[in-house]
Amino acid sequence: MNNDAILVMENIHKSFDDLEVLKGIDLTVNRGEVVAVIGPSGGGKSTLLRCATTLEKIDSGRIVIAGDTLCEMDGEKLKYADKARLRHIRSRFGLVFQNFNLFPHFSVRRNITESLIHVLGKTKDEANGICDDLLLKMGLQDKADSYPCNLSGGQQQRVSIARALAANPDIIFFDEPTSALDPELTKGVLEVIRDLASEHMTMVIVTHEMTFARDVADRIVFMDGGVIVEEGPAYDLVTNPKSQRTKEFLAGY
Repeated sequence: MNNDAILVMENIHKSFDDLEVLKGIDLTVNRGEVVAVIGPSGGGKSTLLRCATTLEKIDSGRIVIAGDTLCEMDGEKLKYADKARLRHIRSRFGLVFQNFNLFPHFSVRRNITESLIHVLGKTKDEANGICDDLLLKMGLQDKADSYPCNLSGGQQQRVSIARALAANPDIIFFDEPTSALDPELTKGVLEVIRDLASEHMTMVIVTHEMTFARDVADRIVFMDGGVIVEEGPAYDLVTNPKSQRTKEFLAGY
């Protein structure tokens, strides 16, 4: 296996009842790489992300995150890591949802520090130090004691990104991070992700923001119908797609 690979997904199959949503997906993401996943709704993008982050279990295949095997085939049977190993693997990645998923009854500070203290065993002082640094990075240093309901959507999403960064993960997954935001707020969130890319944070971003994907991602993966139709360097894929299906999809942007 490639030593630089942070995420390896091999021959991933996933069905919901009789609907096969992922049909043998292979995807590798290397350290420091930004991969944008694009495609029409229902093409399998979010399901792929949910499988990589343990929110859904795959039916068959193999997933390795930061060198740790999340699941693999044992003969005909799929075998997942045990609970202790799963907990460790989950600490290696961050996940940013489209609808923020902040705890409404927690302050911004507690949203960021809760898992640092209770899952990763940081002291309160350590957790607060990490939180303060991240809020400064997000331009939210004056919002530590605010509650999510008092923040704009863009501010909530930046808190969500800070929470994902807090555990110093090897990779962050973004599932349509700006789809719930208006254009003005979208700009601020994309700037934060752009800054993370410049720091060589490994990221997988499901997005409909084509200009952003072209300018920020190293590679774009185009999914449709549960398969990867085309992938390649971001600028090349957007400006000169090879597949007719990719051309048709991008013509709508």
